[in-house]
This record gives sequence, structure tokens and C-alpha cells, in this order.
Amino acid sequence: MTGEVLEPSIATVITGLIGLLAGGALVLFMMRRHVQRTIRQPLEIIENTTAGIAQGAVSARIVLPEDADASVTQAALAINRLADRAAHDIEDMRRLERVRSEFIANVSHELRTPIFSVQGYLETLLDGAMDDPDVAIPFLEKAYLNAMRLNTLLNDLIDISRIESGELKFSFRYFDIVDLINELVHTSEIRARQANVTVHFSYDDARSVYGDKERLSQVLTNLIDNAIKYNVDGGRVNITTSACDDGVRIEIADTGIGIPEQHLSRIFERFYRVDKDRSRAVGGTGLGLAIVKHILEAHDAQIELTSQAGRGTRIVFTLRSGEQV
Repeated sequence: MTGEVLEPSIATVITGLIGLLAGGALVLFMMRRHVQRTIRQPLEIIENTTAGIAQGAVSARIVLPEDADASVTQAALAINRLADRAAHDIEDMRRLERVRSEFIANVSHELRTPIFSVQGYLETLLDGAMDDPDVAIPFLEKAYLNAMRLNTLLNDLIDISRIESGELKFSFRYFDIVDLINELVHTSEIRARQANVTVHFSYDDARSVYGDKERLSQVLTNLIDNAIKYNVDGGRVNITTSACDDGVRIEIADTGIGIPEQHLSRIFERFYRVDKDRSRAVGGTGLGLAIVKHILEAHDAQIELTSQAGRGTRIVFTLRSGEQV
């Protein structure tokens, strides 16, 4: 009778163990599938994508299934952020390399022109023209003008290099802007008469501004010279200073040839010229307006330029006002 009782009990235990093993195997299988889907496969995606990025596919990003493990997803997002930053840095490096290459090409071209001109005039003189005063004097004058142009270009290159690298130090103080502009207008009288251009300066009681007088003199000299050089025969340059809420407003307007609309957005770029032949003929280096923009930015002064071809150009900026000088 005891044997009859034990036999069913053993069978029941064995059946239970088999069921338990089967259930455990099923759970293990399901867990492995879950781990495969939520962890291993996403990790493989991360590995393949990062390998592609490392090989140059900088635009590739990790895209995981929606049911990926949360910690794996966070890791993928962190890697994507690093890839975005790296792509941005790479693009900046490429852009700077393009700018550097363009700058070197422009500098080489700008230097080559006056150097070859001076060389040509001197070679002609050395070949015998020196003995002919009718040839020697004009050639020496042209060689001198090209040497001066080369000197101006080198000075502008030094200035813009120091400004953009942060090496140029500004000396801010209060000074009388009216006195400065009067002095510059007086200095420009000979150039204006030669170009048959009239320069007129009007101002109100706002005289004191805060800034680097030497650098602002450089800005105003460049703008006044441009207004004269790119004017028309019998043209006019009007310079005005007036008080405004933010300080002293300075305006330089001319009746010159103007700037076509399609060039306005690039007019402050280095070596950018609207009319290259005319710019070189009047002694422009192509760096003046770029230097103007940098100096005014250092004074927190935004430059506003409006122009119309055949009608003239107007440039306006505001300098911080100060105590009475």
C-alpha cells in the first residue's frame, strides 16, 4: 500500500520539475530575446555608426529602436551630441581653411601687381631710358606711386591681422569729434579739389565722444577718402554729426557712383571690390572697409550703409557720447 502511494507522488514531482524547467527555459529565452532586442542590437548599431563616423561619415547619427534600453539610449544621445559638435568644428575648420586660402591668394595677387609694376619701370630705366628725361621722370613717378601703394597695402595687412588676432590694443578716452573731423576735412581739401568734389561738414552741440581717437581717425579718413574717390565730377560729400539717444550720430553721404544692390552684403569683406579696375586706379587696397568695420565693432558701433548705383552712398554710425571736452 505504501508503494502505491509513493509512485504517484514521484510522478507528480517529476512532472512539476519538468514544468518548472520548461518555464525557466521559456523565461530565459524571453529574457535573452529582450536583451538581444533592447541592448545587444542597439549596441551593435552604436558600434557600426561610430565606426562610420570615425572613418569620415561625419553626418551619420545613431538611430535606435524605440524599445531600446534607456541607458543605451542615453549613451547614444550623448554620442550624437559629440558627433554634432565635432561636425560643427570640422565645418568651422574647413571654412577657416577656405578663408585662409582665399586670403593668401588675394594677398599674393595684390602684392604682385605693384611689385611687377615697379620692376617693369626700373628695368626700362636701366635699359637706357634713364638718359631720356621725358621718359625717366614719369617712370620714376609711377614707380614711386606703386611703391607707396605697396606700403599702404602692407600697413593695411598689418592692421587687419592685429585687429583680427586681438593684438591691436585700443586706447579709449573722451575727445572732441568735431575738432577731429574738421582737421580731416582740411587734410582732404587737396584730394577733393583734384577730384572736383566739394566736402561740407555740419554739426550741432554734440561734440564729446568716447573712443580711440587714432583708430576713429583711421575710420573717418577711409570713409571720407572713399566718398571723394568714388564720387563724380562736381560731386559733393556731406558730413554731419548730431546728438541722439545713444550718443553722437555720424553720417557721411556722397553723390557718387554708388554701389549696386547685389554687392552691398559683401562690401565689408576683405579684398572685395565692386569695380576692381577703378579701385586699383584710385589706390584702393580692398582692406579699408574691413578695417573700418572691425574698429567700429570694437567701439560697439554698428555701421549702417545704404547705397544706390548712380545716386551715391550714405554711411551712418553712432559713437558713445561723454562728458563735455
